[in-house]
Amino acid sequence: MYDVTAGVEADDDGRHVVCRVPLPAPATVVFDAVATGEGISSWFVPCALEPEVGGRIVQFADPGAPDPTDGPEAAAEAMLTATVGEITAYTPPSPGAPGLFTYAEHNWMGEDVPVPPWETSCEVAPDADCGTVLTLRSGFASDGRLAAESVDGSVSGWAHALTVLAHRLTHRPADGVVTVDAATDPVAATVPELWDRVVGTLVAPASGVGGGGGGAGAEGAGAVARSGEVGGIVAARSDASATVLLSAPADGVLELYAFPSGDTPEAAADRSALAVRVYEYVDAPGSAGEPLGAAAVDGVEPTWDAPRWRDWLRGLVGE
Repeated sequence: MYDVTAGVEADDDGRHVVCRVPLPAPATVVFDAVATGEGISSWFVPCALEPEVGGRIVQFADPGAPDPTDGPEAAAEAMLTATVGEITAYTPPSPGAPGLFTYAEHNWMGEDVPVPPWETSCEVAPDADCGTVLTLRSGFASDGRLAAESVDGSVSGWAHALTVLAHRLTHRPADGVVTVDAATDPVAATVPELWDRVVGTLVAPASGVGGGGGGAGAEGAGAVARSGEVGGIVAARSDASATVLLSAPADGVLELYAFPSGDTPEAAADRSALAVRVYEYVDAPGSAGEPLGAAAVDGVEPTWDAPRWRDWLRGLVGE
């Protein structure tokens, strides 16, 4: 669908996911999209950062957490599941030189757990053929079982996220993005059982896609997705997640995923939930048609609010 490549590289520097994607936008626009809080929020997760070496980057990955901008109490609750990192490189692109944005997360397994810092870098290089090539590396300076489980498990997530970025910079580069998150309550099913049920409901049988999953962006890409008011094309799919380019009810991208859900690991073994993050494109006030990069628009409400998406998810689950 988009030329996103994602894999794992293991060498003397450790084990890292390495993703590359050509983007039809100037390097300055791509850097703005991957190295600002507004930009990261428009294709990945809600984010705030201080754009300088030594600054903090905070990413709010839990779709069930409150909006951290709603006030001190909401921000404190959202921080319970947020990841916090330190920016170690921040060099915007310049003529003849790529841009580089790097940050390190020291407590990615919890406070005081002795693990190497998890480092993520984005190199933004001008390219005469496509505009810009983005290279993302994410992992840590170690190998072995922990690295294999942690780093390898993040490949599909990065591939899906960069598909969202590529679609916006290709399809609606001059417009803004608003996001909506919603999730179901836990249901009595394992993640594979729930995901098979969801795919069977959402993906058109004529597309020839079964419920088994497959690698990110491979099996299932290009299939027609349709359930109720929601329709589009599956851009990428992995074992328990899918990225859908929406054709209805709004113009944008939908990320759908199933996850274990329970108060204890034992309870989560046979219970799971379904969540969605919707990136909806909106007209940017005052835009002259130039690519926006960060593309976050203040004060614009999405067409579909969280309760309506939650009802849609319940229909997929079969409640």
